[in-house]
Amino acid sequence: MEKEGIQKENEVKETEMQVIQATHKGEWRPNGTEINIECYVLENGERVFSLRGTARTIGLRGGGALALPRMLSANYIQNYLSNDLKKWMQETSTGKVQKVRPPEGGNSFHAFKATLLVDLANAFYQAKNDGIFDKPNMSYQKELADRLYNITLAFSKVGIDALIDEITGYQNVREKNALQKLLNIYVEELFQPWERRFPEEFYKEIFRLKGWTYTGSSRRPHAVAKITNEFIYSFLPDNVIKEVRKRRTGNEKLHQWLTSEVGLSHLEKQITSTTTLMRASDTWEEFEKLFNRSFNRKISEQLSLF
Repeated sequence: MEKEGIQKENEVKETEMQVIQATHKGEWRPNGTEINIECYVLENGERVFSLRGTARTIGLRGGGALALPRMLSANYIQNYLSNDLKKWMQETSTGKVQKVRPPEGGNSFHAFKATLLVDLANAFYQAKNDGIFDKPNMSYQKELADRLYNITLAFSKVGIDALIDEITGYQNVREKNALQKLLNIYVEELFQPWERRFPEEFYKEIFRLKGWTYTGSSRRPHAVAKITNEFIYSFLPDNVIKEVRKRRTGNEKLHQWLTSEVGLSHLEKQITSTTTLMRASDTWEEFEKLFNRSFNRKISEQLSLF
């Protein structure tokens, strides 16, 4: 047992520790890449990576389990961190950590939620897109952004959760009520009061890439609604959107049925990622190519006519 009060240089502080048993484990090695990630499903159904393994996979040099928290504490990335990443950083810095006990036993390790990898990649992608890494002394950060993009691109082809389930064999023991549990966390029982969810920047970028004159009016071409469905709502779980459409009773917006913690959070991340890709594009065709690569989207003949 380690002596109290002594902390090695590269150890994460532990003042409030939760140890959870992992029930399934697997290793993912995409063909043609150097990526090698150990994936775990916990007894509570959560999917995670090891914190140290995540840092190693994205190419961080040294620092052990503290490598990733140290990188995310840098000033240059603060404006791009999601609320979930900021919360994780705050908890990690105060010693409120989650550790995982491997299925085969042995020493527990610090966990990193699988979904946070998307937030991490998005933060570096936006920073790179804004020219933050164009300085001569930021080439290392630019390399990290490219590597993160490639990792999440590979994951997006089947979805992080689905891929980990396949690798670990967890898909064979999923609960029969998984669909209902999904709907419970995504969909409200009653639709909520309207609030703006789609920022003006989202619509401005659509109009810019389409060559349309933007006036700020809420009366937009019908094609905008089709674009919104195709690039935003269709990337929420299929059964969620089907359920929302069934529950609609009038003219309320789809997002008014989404839960604040999960449904709206997923929606906002999809809007942010899509807007970022639009901002990085000079033409609609370039945007679609970037989006297709990022989300493994198959081109719709109908949308190609927009």
